[in-house]
Amino acid sequence: MQFIKGLTRKKQSSSSASAETRKKEHDYYLENGSAVLEELLALCDGNCRIPIRYFTATDIERAIKHSENKLDIADGHMVAGSLDKRLVFIRNFPGYFRKHFNIFRDIAITAQMSHLKNVLRLVGCCIEFEEPVMVYEYVEATSLYALLFEKDNHDDETRKSLLSWGSRLRIAHKVASAVVFLHTEFTTPIIHRDLKPSNVIVDQNSGVAKLLNFSLSVPLPQGELEVVKDVVCGTFGYVAPEYLEWCMITQKIDVYSFGVVLLQLLTRRKMTTLHLKDRDMYYIVDPSDSDFKMLNIEEIHVMDIADPAILEEHGIEIRQQLEDCLDLVKKCTAYKGEERPYMIEVAKELSRIHHCFRALTLCRN
Repeated sequence: MQFIKGLTRKKQSSSSASAETRKKEHDYYLENGSAVLEELLALCDGNCRIPIRYFTATDIERAIKHSENKLDIADGHMVAGSLDKRLVFIRNFPGYFRKHFNIFRDIAITAQMSHLKNVLRLVGCCIEFEEPVMVYEYVEATSLYALLFEKDNHDDETRKSLLSWGSRLRIAHKVASAVVFLHTEFTTPIIHRDLKPSNVIVDQNSGVAKLLNFSLSVPLPQGELEVVKDVVCGTFGYVAPEYLEWCMITQKIDVYSFGVVLLQLLTRRKMTTLHLKDRDMYYIVDPSDSDFKMLNIEEIHVMDIADPAILEEHGIEIRQQLEDCLDLVKKCTAYKGEERPYMIEVAKELSRIHHCFRALTLCRN
């Protein structure tokens, strides 16, 4: 596997070569370690909720030596390995990653959020390679992207269970709650910038959604509500209009991205939103549809776009919940950022909808 090749050193032919390797590892350790510390100081005054454990390059090599089990996520995949007699996920980064992504920030943020059930827990990292390696808890999981869009990856019963209407509401609420933490619990709000289904995994045993990959995240300057960057980063289809046009970053760009994810949970289609300013029109489109139909979001009926599997499971009795979710999608993906709710309001509304569903289920039983 390419992943393993990238982390496996050649056998040393002499003691001098071995010494040279150890020196490189030491230099990487100092350079990368200082970068991680710098991020911790900037984001949380150096106070780490969960101590970061540091593994050696030898630990990582041994852990993945015979591994073939991997989990595909955004920007690569993670490999299952064994460290200290327990299963873990090990994630390294492609060579181009450092130029576009901040791995050290990813480590620092994940460490600060690892006490949350809705974030993939960081066990530790290895900073003795040129590109740091992150070590996570092992979860029997699938990415939300694979669950929604890759039909061959799961048997029908597993998919039906993980994508029941109640499960979709839980997934949406867990992801929203993780983003609320990002926006409110650090010394300054942190913007994820890349919310999408491939950055969410779902535990196949508990159904709990876990957010990961904070390598594009940006903290807002102290006391400021926005920051402007030179380059737009993220994934097309999930990027807010003001960020795409003016590189303006606020909490509301995460709200927009989340709205697209919620739309995809509702429809199980690769739908996104499209604003045409010249006509003051607001559409939802499915780029994977060969016809590329544009549906005016103000005219569509939720029963026409909702995933048929949801309707087969519950029928018209959950229509109000579906309409409430579509209404939330509209609010989250409004063209102007100031017209969108904050993530804490989004999380509260999802919690309310989920409580309505549970009450309906209890009454039916």
